[in-house]
Amino acid sequence: MKRIVTITGIRPDFIRMSEVFKKLDEHPQIDHIMIHTGQHYDELLSGVFFKDLSIRKPDYNLNVGGQGKEHYHVSCEASIKAIDLLRKIKPDYVVFLGDANTVSLSLPIKRDGWKIAHIEAGMRNGNEWMPEEINRVACNHVSNLLFAYHSDNRDNMIRENISTDRIYVVGNTIVEICKPFIEKYKNVKKREDYILVDIHRSENIGVGSLPIPENKLKNIVKYVNQCIDKYNIPAKMLKFPRTMRAIEKLNIDLGKIELIDLMGYNDYMDTQYHSKFMISDSGTSHEEPALLNTPVVVPRLYTERPQSIDNYCSILLNTDKEDLSWQQSHLYLKNYWNRTITPNLEWLGDGKTAGRIVNIIANS
Repeated sequence: MKRIVTITGIRPDFIRMSEVFKKLDEHPQIDHIMIHTGQHYDELLSGVFFKDLSIRKPDYNLNVGGQGKEHYHVSCEASIKAIDLLRKIKPDYVVFLGDANTVSLSLPIKRDGWKIAHIEAGMRNGNEWMPEEINRVACNHVSNLLFAYHSDNRDNMIRENISTDRIYVVGNTIVEICKPFIEKYKNVKKREDYILVDIHRSENIGVGSLPIPENKLKNIVKYVNQCIDKYNIPAKMLKFPRTMRAIEKLNIDLGKIELIDLMGYNDYMDTQYHSKFMISDSGTSHEEPALLNTPVVVPRLYTERPQSIDNYCSILLNTDKEDLSWQQSHLYLKNYWNRTITPNLEWLGDGKTAGRIVNIIANS
């Protein structure tokens, strides 16, 4: 019997891990212990997703989250609490997913002698100052098992001299999670009567000691308002706390943008499905909307999911200044709706990822 610990802390990772959690619980040769760091502590950022996705209650909650806590406070407190727990649990593997602050625990945990598995390994965008890039690179280099969504991610790690015998290309965990929703919407007509706006990434709203990128945030607001006028429909922007604090601090006028509350997963999937298009800097927005046939404009200069751009699922928008990419975004949307371009979803995998991951862990 293998003892496997999963450590997860934020909303997108609960979503992506939901089927992996269940497969670990079901496997006859695995004793699965779930640790929630509490990085996302708000009900609408974590708790509601356990209900919507039928995820069982975690075995432990480290309760390290809190408004105004710096990243190093969260990481240090979580590291101390996690290692104290692991010394009692004595796991065969500790499993992480993604690139949030929770993943930074992989370094002290590896130094304490525990084996690491990382799901979503090998993503790179080349921005060495981006917090998520720092976290995923560090975690990849200390992991014993690396689960990549795509062969491109495997190639990124090979270029960094990571041994190929640690890498497994398994597909994207999001596909099987979205399958019930795809089935649900088969005979439901898309309303397409609003634009959904989701902005919360550090490169657009600031991080740590770096100043809030005022120009980027103002340009995103400017672009959204241009879209409101161009398509004559409202734009609804999710009220992420850090984003709202940045907007208030810079006293940015949102113009015609409507603010809406965060919501549970079922409601959010409905909201994504019925939007005409999305403007989002979220990593997940490269994937879920593609499966729901909703185009996405990504206000970022680079992405760790270039396959989404290459396969017409989304397009990048320059947030530094208004340039050709703004015009190209409208051409992309026009071609998407006219079916001049057709999104290719093969890069996401076949929807059997969770089972592959759990079987590899069980037999390692």
